[in-house]
Amino acid sequence: MKRSAIAGFTLLEVLVAVAIFALVGIASHRLLLSAVRVDAQTRQQELQLRQLVRAMSSLERDVEQALERPVLDADGNEEPAFWSDPDGQGLQWTRAGWGNPLAAPRAQLQRVRWRQDGTMLAREYWPVLDRADDTTVQRQVALPDVSGVQWRYLDRQGVWRTQWHGNDAQPLPRALELRLQHPRFGALRRVLVLPDGAAGGRPS
Repeated sequence: MKRSAIAGFTLLEVLVAVAIFALVGIASHRLLLSAVRVDAQTRQQELQLRQLVRAMSSLERDVEQALERPVLDADGNEEPAFWSDPDGQGLQWTRAGWGNPLAAPRAQLQRVRWRQDGTMLAREYWPVLDRADDTTVQRQVALPDVSGVQWRYLDRQGVWRTQWHGNDAQPLPRALELRLQHPRFGALRRVLVLPDGAAGGRPS
């Protein structure tokens, strides 16, 4: 009577199989981590691109609506329709087209200021044009994580200036240039043309 042969794996075969499964598992884990990392980087880049596009679109809308309308500060002194901060980090002007979907008791003109605040580009505005002592400026983060913000202004003689203080002869510059340093997109430059001769009245 013959003994039946019992088929099985040797210890060496089992070790080889375990080693192969381990290598496949490690490779799959690394591939998964790489895919997750690439996805996170893609999402971060997409977010930063959306932030940049949104900020530039907001700045463009403000510039396109610029008016030759001076305002009164809290002390009753007249501020030019368009002027730059003494430190060169920002500028402010009067714009039209401030939406009012809730029909609030306010004008459709708005005083806005764009400036670098630390590591962000901020957009600020006042709820009224001619301010009182208790008028509070409202702030929005237009673009985070920026540095090296620089503004320049093109006058009617075609000369770029680093400061602008509007007057009766030239209340608005012909164009506005913004340069900034972005951590992902590097050095960026945007030039925007201002409207010509857009009058908005004077403060009463």
